[in-house]
Amino acid sequence: MRQTKSDLIDSLEIIFSRFADLLLRISERNYTRPLHLLSGASIGKQVRHCLEFAEALLNGYNTGLVSYDQRERNPLYENSPKAAADRLFELQREFEQRNWEGEVKVSYLVHSSSGLENIVNSSWERELLYVQEHTIHHEAIIRVALEHDLGFEDIPENFGFAISTIQYNSSRLILPWDPVI
Repeated sequence: MRQTKSDLIDSLEIIFSRFADLLLRISERNYTRPLHLLSGASIGKQVRHCLEFAEALLNGYNTGLVSYDQRERNPLYENSPKAAADRLFELQREFEQRNWEGEVKVSYLVHSSSGLENIVNSSWERELLYVQEHTIHHEAIIRVALEHDLGFEDIPENFGFAISTIQYNSSRLILPWDPVI
């Protein structure tokens, strides 16, 4: 089945909402704690990174040029799970209010030492899909850190799983001891 513009926005709203709900259950202490599994980074830093990619897409909507590399960093998101959750709820509304049809340009750094950037053509739908998949990818990292470094168990069942994995798993019997998900 082909995914449409409204399906992507609906999907992002579900992902952002689920993410925000989880953040509201994490203590600020655990949210900001440097974790061994994350090479000394925190859950908050992972969340900030996700939020800033979504914001970079919105900023690009206004200018016609998206730059995930030259995005603004906001330390509030890495230090306050409440502020990050609030921003996720705001992003839901902001994404819904835009018409995501058409083409867009995306800049990227060619090499970290030169600062040289290049530009590629893309579409808004492709970039929405990128933000969705990028967010899910970081949810998976956060899930592992919550479970293994913090012993946190109050995680939504599908948090951090690709939509295709969720669909695949729902169409077959998975035994509780199945090591391959």
